[in-house]
Amino acid sequence: MMTPATASSFLRVLRKQRMCAAAAAFGMAVLAGSAAASAADGPFAGLEGVWGGNGTVTYSSGTRERLHCRVQYIQANPDNLQQALRCASDSYKFQINAYFQHDAGNLTGHWAELTMNVSGTITGTVQNGHIQGSLHGPGFVATVLVDTRGNNQTVTISSADQEIRQVAIQVSRSSN
Repeated sequence: MMTPATASSFLRVLRKQRMCAAAAAFGMAVLAGSAAASAADGPFAGLEGVWGGNGTVTYSSGTRERLHCRVQYIQANPDNLQQALRCASDSYKFQINAYFQHDAGNLTGHWAELTMNVSGTITGTVQNGHIQGSLHGPGFVATVLVDTRGNNQTVTISSADQEIRQVAIQVSRSSN
């Protein structure tokens, strides 16, 4: 039988796992947004390198928290991309590694959050610089909308029934 202290500790760990899963979903969306590059050179053309930006995490209580991220993309061929993402807010940090595949306008991929050891998938479509998709992870499904224009990306991830209701971020390519 769980004591009140044990139950409270268990609930904190479960909440943190869901927060990391939502954060991982955010990372997937940042990468998915990158798929909107020129189709002539492949959907990931021009993405290699380091990007960074800021945004907010909105919780079910309405509380908002600032978020800062850095992401690096590595491309082996025109239709796949690897990502290493690190983000931090006032209360937690996470690191996500991901792999994405593009085929005829469809985007698929998988991700792993290294701190909490959670993973999931993304599916979606790419059309005219716009991504619309679904993120799947342990105990959640979220929608993702992404627009990429030049060296700037905007990402919105929403889930109606999770502790983290929305992640909204803007990232841009670093000049160095």
